[in-house]
Amino acid sequence: MIKWRLQWASLYLWLLSLAIFMTIILAWGIYPLEIRWQALEKTVYLSGRTIAYNFNRLMAYLTLPWVTTFDLPAFSSSASGRHHFLVVKWLFHLVEALVFLLAYPACRFLGQVMKHRALALFKRPLVLAITLPIVLAIGAVLIGFDQFFTLFHQLLFVGDDSWLFDPLKDPVILILPEDYFLHAFVLFFGLYESLFLCLYVIALCQNGHRDDTKAPKMTKYEKR
Repeated sequence: MIKWRLQWASLYLWLLSLAIFMTIILAWGIYPLEIRWQALEKTVYLSGRTIAYNFNRLMAYLTLPWVTTFDLPAFSSSASGRHHFLVVKWLFHLVEALVFLLAYPACRFLGQVMKHRALALFKRPLVLAITLPIVLAIGAVLIGFDQFFTLFHQLLFVGDDSWLFDPLKDPVILILPEDYFLHAFVLFFGLYESLFLCLYVIALCQNGHRDDTKAPKMTKYEKR
């Protein structure tokens, strides 16, 4: 039972980390569109090319372990602002580490389950994994994204208020409007739900059609 739970936990954590990682990369990729959609050139009085260049430098610092210097040529920064981005950098690296370190055990476990058509045995945890973000999304809609975004930061950065930027001291926040993060959350929600819904649909298709005759190993799943 303990081994089964650990295997499922590794698969869930890997898929969660993968959805976050994909969100980071895709949100980086769509940023040039955000510059146009949100008229950032008029907000900071810089060209779109300059804004994109500084954003790319920011993302390189946050995502690449070998980039250790926070330096945005067009924007000044405070000690508090640099501290916050350093914390975010380590969180990004944690996600990247989980994606790569858990890839083998998670895919091996998933491969075994798929091979023996036993994914139907995991319908309950899949339903839970699918439902929880939907409940959170409904809550975010009810209280408003602004309040949800604040609560998210308060929970993620407990006891650390460096995420509260002063545009006068850290003007980079002006090219990171709240709507951009809203789009990133929507993107993550879509990616996450797609991954788990795909597994759930496969589980439904496999229900009642497991290959029990060729898979003596699957008795360990049945007993649990």
